[in-house]
Amino acid sequence: SEAPPLEARAEELERRAKEIVVGDGAEDEEAVGEYYRMEKQLDLTRKGMARVVRRPEHMLPFVQTPGRLLDVTIDGDNYGWGALVSYKRRTGTQSGGTAGKAARDSDAPLHTLDVLLPCVDRHFDSKGIDKGQKEEDASNQGLLWRGSSQHCRPARPSDDPKLVSMRIFTATLDDVERISAVRIFVKKDLHPPEARAHVGHAVKEVQRRFPGGVPLLDPVKDLKIKSEEFGKLLDRAAALKDRLASHKLSNVIATESEEGGEGKKDKEAKNEKQEEDALTEEKRDQMVRAYARKNDLLDQSRVLRRESRSRRAVVLRDELRKMKRVLRALGHVDASGVICTKGRAACEVNTANELLVVELLFTGLFNDLKVEQIAALLSCLTFDERNKEGEDAAKGLKGYLANPFYKLQDCARTVAKASEQCKIEVDEQEEVEKLNPGMMEAVFAWTKGAKFVDVQKLTGTFEGTTIRTLRRLEELVRQLVSASKAIGNRELEAKFEECGELLKRDIVFCSSLYL
Repeated sequence: SEAPPLEARAEELERRAKEIVVGDGAEDEEAVGEYYRMEKQLDLTRKGMARVVRRPEHMLPFVQTPGRLLDVTIDGDNYGWGALVSYKRRTGTQSGGTAGKAARDSDAPLHTLDVLLPCVDRHFDSKGIDKGQKEEDASNQGLLWRGSSQHCRPARPSDDPKLVSMRIFTATLDDVERISAVRIFVKKDLHPPEARAHVGHAVKEVQRRFPGGVPLLDPVKDLKIKSEEFGKLLDRAAALKDRLASHKLSNVIATESEEGGEGKKDKEAKNEKQEEDALTEEKRDQMVRAYARKNDLLDQSRVLRRESRSRRAVVLRDELRKMKRVLRALGHVDASGVICTKGRAACEVNTANELLVVELLFTGLFNDLKVEQIAALLSCLTFDERNKEGEDAAKGLKGYLANPFYKLQDCARTVAKASEQCKIEVDEQEEVEKLNPGMMEAVFAWTKGAKFVDVQKLTGTFEGTTIRTLRRLEELVRQLVSASKAIGNRELEAKFEECGELLKRDIVFCSSLYL
């Protein structure tokens, strides 16, 4: 089996992760972890904003004429700022006949940009090249005016200036990271190396004149992006920036000059304070990098453990026999393999864990609950965010919600134990921890007729997560109506139908959220 080596590798990664010390203790590590996660969220939000900005309807008006400065990343390598040379659209897409259809079905990008970028030929990084050959190639590379990510890498500050050349790369709209508000003059003929070098000097001059960063086109004012989606991303980015700025790890170095009349001692004290702040910022960055390495190792370990478990479950024949034993143990099939009443009910459910749902159905728990409690309880099966480690999942729940949740946990243990007894690898505690009651109060309020904006205040999630949970919940309730009908329980069928009616209302179930 390939599983034991994977487990050993996972343990080695976990050991290396434990050796990484973040800050001065657990409190520091927790603070750094919070800061790191906010940075990751901000990065993801910015990428989402960039995807909207790169849409043709927003970007094309600004890439029609040469000279626009673009920050470009091709095949994962960021080449930095370069100058737009030309824009091209794939021809033939609007014509009829076989040729037009072939053009429309082509895998080639519809929109392409030629961008002049600084780069270094990758063969200069080869250890086998001698000094004479290197100098000769460097003197001749001006003759090469086309570049590609396969043959050229981004230029680095440490590179010999003789090895850096300006070449024209073909990029797509998705390769553009940022669009500058600055345009420079670009000659029509860029084949001569002098013409390309002149553009390179112009790009550097722009960067020199704007030490705080090359000015960018404003997505709202310049690109005219007015979509609700982008507005939400902007608000989320602003909120994350504010949270990062107010975080205790954030240290801003004071750079504003004091007014005239500042004494020598005051200046010395100010310089010492700036050095102290700089060291604090450096220490923060070191702690964040250490946490990122530790988190990466733990992620790799978890992936290996999942892969190991997957490899262990590859023997399908044995696994199938074990699953049949579980179904017999829980009463879904009889000794002959014929489907029983429980099994017919389970066949109607696929939105959540059908074994657990049917176990709840046949324990009679739903008979004693009100419709609103049923909806709240079932939300634990459709809300897929994980509980925080080390915390009581039901902490803070009111009794009329906590008691059904504890019974749900008992049913989950029953199903997990039955699986374990039939030799199926199941972590009982992990199965219980999958049940997240974080949406119970919100769903209870929703079925009571509360407005969506008030319900959202009861959750710690984004609006999309709440809507997805409620829609999945309504689908599960519909399936339980069918399951109740299959077993002939009219009372439960009526209860679930009423539950579905209370859930399916308002903005959550609109065909389009932009209406």
